Amino acid sequence: MRLAFFSDVHANLEALNAVLEDFSRQKVERSFFIGDAVGYGADPNPCVKAICGATRVRIMGNHDYASLGQIETVQFNQYARLSIEWTKEVLSAESIQLLSGFTVQEEVEDFHLVHATPKDPLEWEYLLDLDDAEENFGYFQAPVCLIGHSHKPLIVRKYKEEHATLYTENSVVLEPDWRYIINIGSVGQPRDGNPKACYLLYDSKSREARLVRVAYDVLSAQKKMKALDLPEYLIERISAGR
Repeated sequence: MRLAFFSDVHANLEALNAVLEDFSRQKVERSFFIGDAVGYGADPNPCVKAICGATRVRIMGNHDYASLGQIETVQFNQYARLSIEWTKEVLSAESIQLLSGFTVQEEVEDFHLVHATPKDPLEWEYLLDLDDAEENFGYFQAPVCLIGHSHKPLIVRKYKEEHATLYTENSVVLEPDWRYIINIGSVGQPRDGNPKACYLLYDSKSREARLVRVAYDVLSAQKKMKALDLPEYLIERISAGR
C-alpha cells in the first residue's frame, strides 16, 4: 500500500492541487494531513474543502488553531498575524466546522502524527536539530513520528538507545530496531530553498519513506495573493522557497 503524508498547505490551492494530482500518479491509496490548512495564502476555503475530501485523518496546525480563535495571534510574526486575521474574516461556516474536527495527534499504522512536536503538541515548538529530536523521541511510542511546522524537510533516526543521527538522503528504508522522526516539509510554503511543494510518500511493501517534490504554478498563486493585497513578503517568499 502506498500512503502519502502532507502538511503546511497554507491556503495555497495551486500547490495543493499539484500534490493531489501527484498522489494519483504515484497510485497513493490513502493520504493523511499533518496541519496548517490555512494562513498565508489566498484560498483557505477551497483548500480546507480539498484536504477534507482527500483525507480521513487531519491534524490541527497552529495556523488552523489560531484561525479558529483558539490561541492569541500575539505570538505570531507580523505577516502571520495579518494573514490569520484576514483568514478569520473570509473563512466560511463550513470551513470552520471542518477545521474544528481536526485532531491534535493521531496514531496511524506505524506512525505518530503531530504538527509541531510530540512532547508539547499545543505549545507549537519547533523541532530543528538533533538535540530537539533526542528529547522528543521519549514522547511517542510508534516507530516513526511525522511532523511539519518548520516547513523544512528533515529525517532523523535513532538505533535503540544510541544517540539520534541525521539522515541526509531524501528517502529512507524503515528498519527494525530503528526509530525515526521525519519532518515532511511544506506543500504551500517550503522554506528549505526549494520552492517546489513537498510531501512524504511511503510504500508499505518496500518500507521506503521518500520525500517527493512537485512543481506547481507559483505565479498564479502569487497573482491571487496580490489581488487580495496580502503582504508582499508572503507573496515573494513562495517563489524563493524561503
